[in-house]
Amino acid sequence: MGQSGSVARFRRGILGMLLLLLPALLGNGCVGPVQGLYPTPPGQTPKTAYVVHSGLHTDLIVRTADIPPGLWPEHKMFPHADYLEVGWGDIEAYRYPWTARIVLRALFCSKGSVLLVHGFSGAVTNEYAGMAKEIIAVQLSPQGFARLCAYIQDAYALDPQGRPIPLASEEPGDYFFLAKGHYSLIHNCNPWTARALRAAGCPIAPRCCLRSGALMSETRCFGRVIWLYGKPR
Repeated sequence: MGQSGSVARFRRGILGMLLLLLPALLGNGCVGPVQGLYPTPPGQTPKTAYVVHSGLHTDLIVRTADIPPGLWPEHKMFPHADYLEVGWGDIEAYRYPWTARIVLRALFCSKGSVLLVHGFSGAVTNEYAGMAKEIIAVQLSPQGFARLCAYIQDAYALDPQGRPIPLASEEPGDYFFLAKGHYSLIHNCNPWTARALRAAGCPIAPRCCLRSGALMSETRCFGRVIWLYGKPR
């Protein structure tokens, strides 16, 4: 989404400062892996999930062929995509260009949350070469990967007929759906991503992942960096 220089400075200044200060108030912590889920037990073939860092935001990417039958049925809305990017965010700030009003409302008086789903084919690094600061590949057990998919499935808000609720988008190829959960300064996309990894059994503490940098730092401890600042690794 296009943003003016003043909006970009606003992002780096106000929002960045707030996100940097909060971890000091909440404290640090570390957790171990969930036994039986992570690491992949002997004899099982791991499945890969990717964590994409794009500035202040983080998303997950999974291969559609790896999604277990019966889980996350909404992914079938993208039958020609080899991969799905999924992210969670504020109902306004995630879909529209940022202004001071939109950002402040998202942080302190959000009107709701949305789930982004972006389908694509080809190499993950090629798809995000022009926008990702970092991409980390995480090897998950089949059971852990299934739990991650179930976590994503549960993020959708559904209509009375059990169907996802689509919302307007200004970006071609990006699809937004009404989501569960209340977005705020301390309940943003980064802890959401961290909770998905924790559901899969990874040794990560979501409460310590308010900032995208903190999330990526923890994820490096159990994942493999495949893209960093414009270059494959």
